[in-house]
This record gives sequence, structure tokens and C-alpha cells, in this order.
Amino acid sequence: MGKKLFWVLLLIMSNRLLGNPVEPPHAEILAFKFDPVNKWELEIGLGYLNPYLPSLRSYYDSICIVTSSGRGRVRLENVQDSTSILVITPDSLTVPVSVNSTGDQIVLYSYLSDSSHLGGITLSDEMSYGNSSWSDCDSPPYGYSIRRFSYYFNSEDNGVYFCLSEDTTMGIPYDTSGCCATLTGYMFDKNGKKFTSGNFKLDFPVTFNADSTYLLRIYAMRYNLYALRELSDGYWPTAAIDSLNFDAHPDSVIRKDIHFINLTGIRPNSPPSNPDLYIINFPNPSNPGTNFFVRIPDNLRHDAGEIDIYNSIGQRVFVIPLSNASYYKWDGIDTDGRMAASGVYLYRLVLGNSIYKTGSMVLLK
Repeated sequence: MGKKLFWVLLLIMSNRLLGNPVEPPHAEILAFKFDPVNKWELEIGLGYLNPYLPSLRSYYDSICIVTSSGRGRVRLENVQDSTSILVITPDSLTVPVSVNSTGDQIVLYSYLSDSSHLGGITLSDEMSYGNSSWSDCDSPPYGYSIRRFSYYFNSEDNGVYFCLSEDTTMGIPYDTSGCCATLTGYMFDKNGKKFTSGNFKLDFPVTFNADSTYLLRIYAMRYNLYALRELSDGYWPTAAIDSLNFDAHPDSVIRKDIHFINLTGIRPNSPPSNPDLYIINFPNPSNPGTNFFVRIPDNLRHDAGEIDIYNSIGQRVFVIPLSNASYYKWDGIDTDGRMAASGVYLYRLVLGNSIYKTGSMVLLK
């Protein structure tokens, strides 16, 4: 009881001292699979977005799972307070729900216990696969699973995605064994000249073979690839390419030539690092709207600019034109006027024809 009270007080103090609330605990989807008769298993984590605070099952009043066929509540009566991972099946629910094997969206709603520091808060996490809208990867056949993985490039460029895996073991959080494929082919600059070397990366660094073909390990998921990164002067600016669309499966080899739009030779036509150029969004996660603070130095203000917002599979969902203001708002609506789905979104600060800054954010409902 004393330890729990300590963390409760820490939550309150963090909220008051920092002026930016610590994310309350909520259930996260970690892994998912079907058995031979299409009965599903779902691994969920009872954690914090803040990794420095503990996982306490006793914070939860209940957890609900929602699919296209209905909703059911996860039984927590016999789960110990120290539990951080649960593996659930339809039998774990008060009302069993089915999951479409060809594609579905699974949403977890965390209803937190009624208390002075967390009462009334409901948070969600979701995963889409197969033929469902906004899916990250294909439906997992028997012998495969879907795994959550975290992508971290820097403090402004990170996120959470789902990919296919040949590993079906449950109970190990963020296990990405058997989750990778290989992308290979040739790289060409904007003049059609073939690259024979370079410091490029996407999920992992690019290597080059003796015959000038490149090799790139990637996660097994759906891609709408529009840029790579190249190391230049100690930083990693984005380098635009002709868009590539493909599905990657574990241990598969995908052959795709990459054509850069702005690169000549092995040097990116990218803007130099500028510490006076800055963009950050807050709150992050948001529910549903978020704000952007943008600082642009005087020597770049003559360039037309915008904030481009993309979903996790590379589809541009909204554009915010820049003016002379410092603050901009996105209310979570896409270009068609529909509320965007919960999940991870990427944003890019574009001035003229160059991408100067990138980052990620989480949209919750």
C-alpha cells in the first residue's frame, strides 16, 4: 500500500510541478494471433506511456475490447496487482467477441478506478490489420503473429507500429523476433546515376554489395515509402524518393529500385542544420486536437511553408499552411472532414521544397 501511495503522490507532483500531466496507465496491445481454428489470442500490457512509473493492475476498474462484431469486458478479478502483461482469449471476456480473420480493428478501452487523481479518465489503444482501414500489416495466418514495436530515431521522430512476425510466443513484451524482411535493388540519384555507397537508413542502416545493389532490413508491414535518411554533417535529414508501395512479410525479399528526387551523387540536397528552426506539438498524446509551436528564423521566412501530417502507413491526412504565426492547431480532422483514427501520426515541417524537421505524435480518442 505504501509503494502504491508513493507512485500516486509522484503522479500528482509531476502534474503540478511540470505543468504537463503524466500519462495515466492504460492497456496496450502488444501481440495478436489466431490458432488453427481462427480462435484469437491477444497479449496486452498494463503499463504507462511513461516508462519510469510502475505497472499496477489495481489502477484499472475494467478493460473493454471492441471489434467489428461487438464488445466484451476483460475479467480482472483474479489478476494480481503486480501483473504487467495479460494474454486473453474470447473466454477471458464477460461476453465473448469474435475477430474477423481477414481484417479487423481491435480497440482496448481502459476504464480507470474512480479516485482523486485518475477518476473519470478513459484511454484507448488500437490495432488494425488485413483489409481494415488504416491497417499497418496483413492479417496473420496460422503460425504468424502481429507484434507491436517502437521506432525511435530521435526525440522528435519516434512512434509505435505493428508488424507481422514468425514468432507466436506470448508473454514477452516488445518481442520483435522474426519480424524483419529485406528490401533490395539499386539506388539512383535525380540524374539517374547509380549509387555505389552512402550512409542511408530507414528502420536499419543500408549496406551496399559489390555489384552496387543495396540491402535494407525492414519490418514486415505495409509501406508507402516516400523518403530515406542520409547522414550528413552529423545529422540525418530526410531525402525524398519516388513513392514505393508494398507489403513486406517476415523473411521475404522485396526487390525495389529507389529513385531519389533531390539527391545528386552521395550528398543530399538538404538544408543545413539550424538551431533557430524549431517545431514541437503539444499535448502529445492528444485527445483529439493538438497544437504546434513553430519558430522559423528570419532568413527562411520568405519560403512558403506547411506542416504535413501523415498516418503510420505514409498517407498524408492533413496539411496546415504556415503564416507569420507561431502557434497552429490540428483538431484531428482529415482532409475529407472526417475524424482521424487513433494511432501514431508523423508530421513534417516543409519550407520551400525542403523538409526541415520531422516528428511524431499519438492521437487518442
